[in-house]
Amino acid sequence: MNAKLVAIYRYALQADRMDVTLRQAVEVVGYSEKQVKRDIKAWETMGWVTYQAGKGRGHESMIRIQPDFVQALNDWVETTFLTATMADTAKWLEWDWPPALREVIQALIWNRFGFEQTEEDRFIFPRIRTLESLDPLDIHIAMEASLSRHVFDRLFEWNGTSVEPSLAHHMEAMPFGFRCYIRKGVMFHNGVTLAAKDVVYSLNRLLARGKQVWLFAPIERVETPAPFVVDIHTNAHRAYIERLLAQTPASITYEGAEGRIGTGPFKLEETSEEIVRLRAFERGMRPRPSLDVVEFVTFSETDYVTWTTGDDHSVVKWIAEAGARYLMFNLAHSWLKDDVEARLAIQHAIQKDALVQLGGERHQVAHGFFPESSRFVPVSETGTMCHRPLRLLHLPFEGARQDAQLIAEQLRAAGFLVGIETYELSALLQEETLRDADLILCGEMMNEDLDLAFLAFLTSELSLVGKLVAGRRRFAR
Repeated sequence: MNAKLVAIYRYALQADRMDVTLRQAVEVVGYSEKQVKRDIKAWETMGWVTYQAGKGRGHESMIRIQPDFVQALNDWVETTFLTATMADTAKWLEWDWPPALREVIQALIWNRFGFEQTEEDRFIFPRIRTLESLDPLDIHIAMEASLSRHVFDRLFEWNGTSVEPSLAHHMEAMPFGFRCYIRKGVMFHNGVTLAAKDVVYSLNRLLARGKQVWLFAPIERVETPAPFVVDIHTNAHRAYIERLLAQTPASITYEGAEGRIGTGPFKLEETSEEIVRLRAFERGMRPRPSLDVVEFVTFSETDYVTWTTGDDHSVVKWIAEAGARYLMFNLAHSWLKDDVEARLAIQHAIQKDALVQLGGERHQVAHGFFPESSRFVPVSETGTMCHRPLRLLHLPFEGARQDAQLIAEQLRAAGFLVGIETYELSALLQEETLRDADLILCGEMMNEDLDLAFLAFLTSELSLVGKLVAGRRRFAR
């Protein structure tokens, strides 16, 4: 069974007949006639179709789908699903299924998300895009940040209210700053024992090419006087340094495998466009995780949104509530930076409640980055509309497209000229992407330490806000 035959079958159903011409089949599947004929021979062997070659002028070659093909197709779905991997079954949704059978496949797949107990305890999550990077210095996306903190450890950990020792079991004040004592016997995922030199490499790498320059600037340099001792040269307060060293970019990595090997409770077993698999690390510093395997399986945006909007599955809900969406003025490049009146008019035209009413992953209106404490700030003036066109950028996801369309409609109703374009996540921070943008729709996730996370959000070059406004003395309204 393959996608070509399923597409031909759906085409026949829509035409309310069980035979199609070879010419029609070629048009449906988008392959050459030679390739389709090769498949037809295999389908005939399985008893799914019969083929009659056209003879003479005006007589086309015909493919007839056998009456028992429907049952064969349903049986194939059920039996193959029992042994197929989640990555393989997720790919099935890319096939051009008849609507009723597509619903069956979606139900089978979504019933497998969550906890699965067979010979090993496994938890399977859906995702709607490929993994960007697990290198702690490159991370600026919620999913990657969460995965990274399970693959890598840090010298200290933030528990939500305070800092706790992790790879460093003790730190003491010294004339030059602080001395950290590293735990002995900690193993990297490749079996190599962690030593102070690995900590020095990771932190010096952070200071040399990390994107959060302002945040980590108080650390002047890092060196090691002994195999399990690390000296941090700084004039900063101890509490601040400990909180810095608990941040994701300060994760300890293995030289030459920065995005793959750490000392965390899970090791990265497989990563591809289809799947990311983490497996419990038996010799980790922390207690062994109760789950043996955690998998993230890639879905298309359309299948993810269509299925989850009507299904309050707890795992999907957990993913949906992480992060925030915001619309940003491009104060680095756009003409809007010099037109306060136009910015006021844009703020006045956008109705946030209407965006939440779109449903899906939109849960509440926030008037700041801390919803529980944010307050509505009325715009005292409506400003003046400008006839210069606005270029609105959004990510190539269905939810982002819906947001962009609604915002564009609101701005057009206010008299603005608005053009909508998409940009890829991998190109978000590139100058050529941002150069001509006026408004940018984006979403970001801050980590557990909200104070330092918000500083990084405003200053890091890995943050869209940080890249566009960092170093500016004033912020536009």
